[in-house]
Amino acid sequence: MSNWRKIATSSTVLLCALLTVLISAATVKSQYPGQAAREGNRAMDEYDRTLNRMKNDAKARSERRRSLFPQINDDFQRIQVIHNEIVRMLQTEKGLKYDRLADLTGDMKKRGERLRENLALPEPEKKETQSPHPDAVDEPHIKKTIGDLHDLIVSFVANPIFKNLGVVDAKVIDAASASLDGIIGLSEEIKREAKLLGKSK
Repeated sequence: MSNWRKIATSSTVLLCALLTVLISAATVKSQYPGQAAREGNRAMDEYDRTLNRMKNDAKARSERRRSLFPQINDDFQRIQVIHNEIVRMLQTEKGLKYDRLADLTGDMKKRGERLRENLALPEPEKKETQSPHPDAVDEPHIKKTIGDLHDLIVSFVANPIFKNLGVVDAKVIDAASASLDGIIGLSEEIKREAKLLGKSK
């Protein structure tokens, strides 16, 4: 479970607990007015402290993103430049330049990892089963993988987080994290396959 999902879940649990205490306090108010008031106040104080702590954590992440904006922007722009060059490779009839492709995807993986760190994105939930490496690597396969990478990059660069680095919406952040994780993984896969195909030429 991501940090953002944990925060949302914790907030819901706390709210339910608070309501339970307040209802119980109202029920016994006529019999134990002093005790009910103390329990209600204690629950309210704990709820307020927890909410403030979660708000401060989210604020700290947003401020960190803003302070790292120059490097974030550089990596963000560079990923798009790399993407455009790779797409142009697919449009030529000369075939892929495997050495160049390996260099480009290696750079994309590095910048993707730094973006994930600088954006303080939560680690996406890993699937239990990982796709095995194909037994046979050929140009049609690597072109298909490049197509998958293209789709992920288009989704990633359109994420609202890049219009406002202060975004704290859990769905937006989880989507950015999932796309970036896919970009990092496919970049590594394409780099590996490009090196193999480059050696076989």
